Amino acid sequence: MLTSFAGTLSCPVASGHVFHVRAKSIDDAERVDIGFQADKTADADAVLHLSVRYEDQRIVRNARLGGQWQQPEQHCDPSTSKVLQRIVTGKVFTVYVLVGDQQFHVAFEGSAVCTYPIKGSLAELRAITITKDVHQVLSVDHRQSFPYPFPALQGTDDLYYFSNDVPKPFLPGHIIIVTAIPFGNPRGGFILKFNENGSKRQALHFNPRFDPHYVVVRNSHASDALDFRQEERSGGFPFIIDQQFKLAIGLAEQEFLFAVNGSRFETYGYKAPRQLDVLHGFRIECTGGLQLEVTAVDHYYSGVPNCAGFEEYSDPDVEIV
Repeated sequence: MLTSFAGTLSCPVASGHVFHVRAKSIDDAERVDIGFQADKTADADAVLHLSVRYEDQRIVRNARLGGQWQQPEQHCDPSTSKVLQRIVTGKVFTVYVLVGDQQFHVAFEGSAVCTYPIKGSLAELRAITITKDVHQVLSVDHRQSFPYPFPALQGTDDLYYFSNDVPKPFLPGHIIIVTAIPFGNPRGGFILKFNENGSKRQALHFNPRFDPHYVVVRNSHASDALDFRQEERSGGFPFIIDQQFKLAIGLAEQEFLFAVNGSRFETYGYKAPRQLDVLHGFRIECTGGLQLEVTAVDHYYSGVPNCAGFEEYSDPDVEIV
């Protein structure tokens, strides 16, 4: 199954930021392309374009500025040849990109493999795309390593189906829009989690459960012992198996707000003071054989603390570029 991903970033990119991408290629893949772009469109300028090439196990780097491709670079230090031999079709791979003062530093499977000079303006970097021979996208994380790490804990948990970190604390008025398709076992479900400070304590447990329940459970942990509170289940069930949905999550001053496919759904109140200060993104876990194809995560700061009108961003006809 082919898929792709395109998402807008939560904030401007600066030196010291790190991108973490985990994805899986199809079994007969020729290439997977990762674009760090001005927007999500196919012909957008890109300050960095990485192309993982499977046939000859190399990573080609380039940039597209003013609509023109620059000179590609494809050679890596000979000492990295064993690392690049891990470029194998049908397998999950991990790419890290550290934004330096003058160049991007690229690591593959935890080992540094190459660099590419920053030829354009980082201010133009607003989106990430993952295209070509992609089977599944597991992580699109944007983090900060300098002047201090955020999130402080940056481990990878293979139990999660998808992750999306951000490099700065959220502000009231921030809106996250997740586009995905649920498929597989219709008796399963998925859980979207906001954890506190990289711990296992969940500030939000958003759990759509399909057949036979057809309910969206909202909850959170009441203590470090990970005891859950009383569940909230009102609002009906706006998800359909094998059909794409757009879920908008508004981070307001006192509560999470939800909208699905253009209609306001429900809310869940924060259970801790200054709740947004300890959140750095979300994780998705699938249960009971259900799977979720995440094709986009868009971040938008509305500047309106109560997120008024946020539901329009979940409308399938509203494009976010």
